Amino acid sequence: MRCFNCGFEVNEEDRCPNCGIGLKTERKILYFSDYFYNDGLDKANVKDLTGAIIALKQSLKFNKYNIDARNLLGLLFLEIGEIVSALSQWVVSKNLRAENNRADKYLNEMRKDPELLEVMNQGIH
Repeated sequence: MRCFNCGFEVNEEDRCPNCGIGLKTERKILYFSDYFYNDGLDKANVKDLTGAIIALKQSLKFNKYNIDARNLLGLLFLEIGEIVSALSQWVVSKNLRAENNRADKYLNEMRKDPELLEVMNQGIH
């Protein structure tokens, strides 16, 4: 985990060895983000898309850098036809982490699908 204050890589310490800030609250925040991500993933697996979207949005409220939650939220938006929202999630995801991000694959697939591009254009105009 990285310290939210200074970005220093920390392990199990209760305080950041670099800046001295306490990390207990940050660990709880990450725990809750992961909890809601896993809840959203479970709901998506049983096709409870509305419940999954709610859980993933909650996960992102706790940690906007939760790339897996953001990418899954994009897939769910695509599944329900919210193409612009899906693209928005993947673009934000890509901006937060440029390397090793599944959002690359999803965005490239969108670019390759002319029918999907037409639907997107109709939704924008």
